[in-house]
Parts: sequence; C-alpha cells; structure tokens
Amino acid sequence: MPETLNRFNPDYAAAPGAVLAEYLAVRELSAGEFAELCGRPPALIQGILAGDTPVDPDTAGQFAQTLGLAAHVWLGIEQDYRAHLARIKTPPEREVAAD
Repeated sequence: MPETLNRFNPDYAAAPGAVLAEYLAVRELSAGEFAELCGRPPALIQGILAGDTPVDPDTAGQFAQTLGLAAHVWLGIEQDYRAHLARIKTPPEREVAAD
C-alpha cells in the first residue's frame, strides 16, 4: 500500500508574514513596535511581513521569545512556504510516452 494514500498534501502554504501579521493584529502591535520588542531591525520585520525576507533561525528565536510560538514552528512555516513557492514555479513533470 503506498504511503501517500491518506497523506494530506495541501496546495497552499501560509506565508510567515501572514502568520506574523495575525499575531501583531491580535496584540495590537505595529511592525515597528514589534521590531523594538523583539530586537530586530524594522526593515527585517517589514520584509518578512511582505514575504520578501525569510525567517532565519536567529529571528525565529526572537519571535519565539516575544510571541511564545516556538522557534521550530516559525522555521517550519518558513520551510513549508518556500517549498510551496518552489513547487508552483516548477511545472509538474510529464510522463514520456514509450515508443
């Protein structure tokens, strides 16, 4: 029996910036206020919110300390999002008909 039979494979991934934006909205924090709280540059936070800058391990650690969501979760969100972007950029492989 194939392992992928009942495997959940969504065709979307949440951007880390979208998750961060939700956390900031709930806490009624601006990006600048959050940057100050977590000790990261405002431009970095804006880049993450815009989807242009990836969440690196140091930033994930700061987010974990400030927001309470573990660093490995932030890194997993980042990894899933970047993998999703790569998948949608690459056309699916096509089977070649045998002669």
